[in-house]
Amino acid sequence: MLASLFLTTALLFMGYAGYSLHTLLYKVRPLGIPYFVIPFYPSPFSRIFLIPFVNLLIKVFGLTHPRFFLMTLDWQVRQRYEMYRFIRSDIFFTVTPWKVILHVADPDMAVEVLAGKGGNGELYTRPDVYNSMLGLFGENVLTEEGAVWRDHRKITAPVIGKSLSVVWEESLTQIQQMIRYYDKHEAINTSYRDFRRATLGVIARAGFSKVMEWCPLATAIANEKDDEGSYQKCLHVLFENFMWAVIAPSWILEMLPFKALREAGGAANNFRFFVNEWFEEKKTKIELDNKTTLGPSSKADLMVPLLSKSEVIGNAFAQAHPLSLQHLANSPQIFILAGHETSAHTIANAIYLLAMYPEYQVKLQEEIDSILGDSDHNQTSYKTHFDAFSSGWIAAILFETLRLIPELTVMARQIGPTPRTFPRAGDLRPITLPPGIEFWIHVIGLSHNPKYWTQPGKTEAESAISEFRPERWLPKSGDSTMLKPYNGSYIPFSIGARGCIGKKFAHVEFTAIMLGLFREMSVEFDSCGGRKTFDEARLECLAEMENFESKITLQPSGEMPSIKWVRRRR
Repeated sequence: MLASLFLTTALLFMGYAGYSLHTLLYKVRPLGIPYFVIPFYPSPFSRIFLIPFVNLLIKVFGLTHPRFFLMTLDWQVRQRYEMYRFIRSDIFFTVTPWKVILHVADPDMAVEVLAGKGGNGELYTRPDVYNSMLGLFGENVLTEEGAVWRDHRKITAPVIGKSLSVVWEESLTQIQQMIRYYDKHEAINTSYRDFRRATLGVIARAGFSKVMEWCPLATAIANEKDDEGSYQKCLHVLFENFMWAVIAPSWILEMLPFKALREAGGAANNFRFFVNEWFEEKKTKIELDNKTTLGPSSKADLMVPLLSKSEVIGNAFAQAHPLSLQHLANSPQIFILAGHETSAHTIANAIYLLAMYPEYQVKLQEEIDSILGDSDHNQTSYKTHFDAFSSGWIAAILFETLRLIPELTVMARQIGPTPRTFPRAGDLRPITLPPGIEFWIHVIGLSHNPKYWTQPGKTEAESAISEFRPERWLPKSGDSTMLKPYNGSYIPFSIGARGCIGKKFAHVEFTAIMLGLFREMSVEFDSCGGRKTFDEARLECLAEMENFESKITLQPSGEMPSIKWVRRRR
């Protein structure tokens, strides 16, 4: 009986999938755009249960057809622009029985999708699966749409701009503590986790006026009796098991017999607890300050203006829009979760690239010395010094790092219920697409598209599009303006009204940290007691970067080669 029921269900499922696939192909074929058929939609569920199986089949049977790569995780990182070159088109479809996805490395179309508006006058929305991931800790500025999103943005965007002086100051403080530790311990295991700790300290100080001294991640996690150590541990566990936290509620994960899943559920709950505790603590402090003769606290951070505005917004929109203090409390959670993780990995990626290309360290250090002279870099300030570094080597290194290794490989949007017409770059005619199409804007594909990244007067090979060449961003002789890429070909922070509100925050943090590090130190690969040459370490590092994978951000799937900090030789 059970076997018959199972067989009937399987046949019905296959019949429905076949009919659905036929219907979607009927919509796609007349458009004249290349397409590939794949059997499943790349959801969080398939990432955990199906894609590892596909990877095993590819490895065992040596499968090489492009459609097999399209069923793997993060093929965009490994292929960059090559898939588009192979099919001779900057857009193509993958068609599944459940959804049609249009993959885009066309900058004009990318601009329209990310910054344009649909038939209802609103921006194109994210697919539900992405909002469920971003909304793991509640509705926030990244998940809301329409009028509610505009209210979130109206409050949060100006708030971030008010914290930049604190970001600069705390970034230098964290790096000074990090350097002191490595001077004392002569450690050579510098890793991405070291910068996670530093950027967490920055956002804790800028967001909540909480002071978190820098220490290695292992030390922080071991010290669980300390609140900071417990918080750092729950973040670490959450980063490593983020997909599980997305596909199942925390209370279910905590009931499962697998230790890793129980820890993931507990980490998600603990993260909510810690951030809400910080939020309530800050709210109480502000209320107390407002009741005293001292007035509002003089220590500015992200929460001071956010909380001071929340009552007004909450009351004014209580009937029209569901924007409340709890909605605002969720935004700091996403700032902390996404903000410090993305900054940490961008900084670490830049450090590894500078270890591979030490000639750029020298140029960066020369720039720092020329601007600061004999003055102490710890006495610098955002207002006085940021602009001086915003069009030189530090900025160029940041932009080139994000061009090669953006934090997100894909930005997803979807068409509403009516057909829409989209432009295409070059001389290609616009294309009208039916409802239900999902766009995947490929950030790496755009930033490696040779049509827009081949430098004037050079060939594609001479332009070294896939290599680290920060000088491509520097102002040309007689000009003070850095390179402005073709609109839509460089979008690590997205574009338009829904572009990243933390872009300036990240730029200031990166600048201060690089200034603090390279004013005093240089970075180099560890030779492992002379057993490893520079060329061997460099090739190992390049190989690891080719195999980055998406968790919350794009990050190493294995261990990067060891690097160490040494005092500058002057």
